[in-house]
Amino acid sequence: MNKIWLKYIFSAAALTAQLCAAYAYPTKPITVMVGYGAGGGTDAVVRSLTKPLGDILGVTILVQNVPGAGGGVAAKKVANAPADGYTILATTSSTFSLEPQAKKTAYSNEEFIHIATISQFQGAMFAKADKPYNNLQELIALAKKENRPIKYASFFLVDKLLMGYIGKKEGVKMIPVPVKGGNGAVQAALAGDVDLAYSGGSWAPHVASGSAKVIFATSYDRLKLAPNLVAMKDLGYSMGSTSYLTLSMAKDTPPDVLKKVSASISKAIQDPKMKNSAISRNMDPTYHDIAGTAMLIQVESSAFAEMLKSQN
Repeated sequence: MNKIWLKYIFSAAALTAQLCAAYAYPTKPITVMVGYGAGGGTDAVVRSLTKPLGDILGVTILVQNVPGAGGGVAAKKVANAPADGYTILATTSSTFSLEPQAKKTAYSNEEFIHIATISQFQGAMFAKADKPYNNLQELIALAKKENRPIKYASFFLVDKLLMGYIGKKEGVKMIPVPVKGGNGAVQAALAGDVDLAYSGGSWAPHVASGSAKVIFATSYDRLKLAPNLVAMKDLGYSMGSTSYLTLSMAKDTPPDVLKKVSASISKAIQDPKMKNSAISRNMDPTYHDIAGTAMLIQVESSAFAEMLKSQN
């Protein structure tokens, strides 16, 4: 038998094995690597998804928190993992729509297939309840009167970009105070250590309890779950920031596996406990499939490109 026939036989065998593996998938636990620390909104919503998703797929879904670099550390680990469908990345859409545009990253968007969107963050800037301002205009006026910068808790690139954009527009210096994740931002705000802090939804229970107050929503249009909050458009700005909780896999994952997981996620997010977990964190439990998630990341990328351009 010549070498050409052997090559075809081995190729056919490899393809058959791959198809069989995809058909049988999954046969062992699946690990979801969360790009942020435990206890935050991203982590809570992902964990609430694991039970219904595991029931649908018939396997255990494990969660591993891999914080750092705005989801970049986890993204690199997933990109380097075997493309067999047993490792999923859970992170914010800005990991792909903003981070690679603003700095050199250890991963690229092209290394992934984004299989689903499971929630939309309800981002807002908030402050301790006893701060002597109730809206952005009052805070800016106070900072100018006292001839001081505005300090804000910062844990990823989106809040820096947004506050930098506002600072340039208003002629006020903005100083980021580094914190660890959404929990760190909440702690800094409630301690009164900063003028403002950003959260994708963790602000809600603290506002409800009276310990904090929202200064403005960071989205361009008003938030779905908090339509009474003033948004960037209302404040006269030409852009704002949105962010989603997305799930991704390595690009070479078998197509049948990608479709199966995405379809299973669309069913799993209908679970009442999962929905309640998202809403309790003030996150909108919305679903987008593979095509829809790719589109929203593309739209976000264009918006962030304009914001980066406006700040040189």
